[in-house]
Amino acid sequence: MTINVAIRRVAALGILLFTSHVQCQQTTTTNTDCNLYGNTANCNSTSTTTDTGAQQAERNREAYETGQKIGTALGQGMAGAMQAHSFSKGLRKYCDAHPGQEWAYYSRADGHKLSSGHCPSNDEKALAAANEFMARHTDFKPGPANSQAITAYLETHKLDPREEKSYERAYKELKNTSQLDLYAK
Repeated sequence: MTINVAIRRVAALGILLFTSHVQCQQTTTTNTDCNLYGNTANCNSTSTTTDTGAQQAERNREAYETGQKIGTALGQGMAGAMQAHSFSKGLRKYCDAHPGQEWAYYSRADGHKLSSGHCPSNDEKALAAANEFMARHTDFKPGPANSQAITAYLETHKLDPREEKSYERAYKELKNTSQLDLYAK
């Protein structure tokens, strides 16, 4: 589904949610005042007619405009989220293929640089994964013995040290076999 189709669908949903059925009605109110003089009654009547159809039509127009605005806002937000996701996915693919290199993103319209950065190297990815793992496991004692045990497990089982799930697997196995020095909980 293209972004334009998604935006149109969201706008249509907003319109349907905020429009209501048009009712054309008129309300007539009649007031009668009578004065009695003996056996004679003198009465005056006044009538007021209110066109509620015009008021309802105005409310429907306002609801329609509100629905249009909400649909447009939702569509723009959705398009922006889709664009950001696409950019992040492309950047992730580029950095996986070019670890440690610089990247830049340029505008197609006029060619100016929109953003730039540095792809993490494999060592930086491994360090980040290890730090994230240690931050989650407060019972893990950082030290040479534990580092060697985890590193040996990763190498033996051919696990990727750039992924935190590799450290999780090593931690669980080594903890179950009492091969790690851990803080008491």
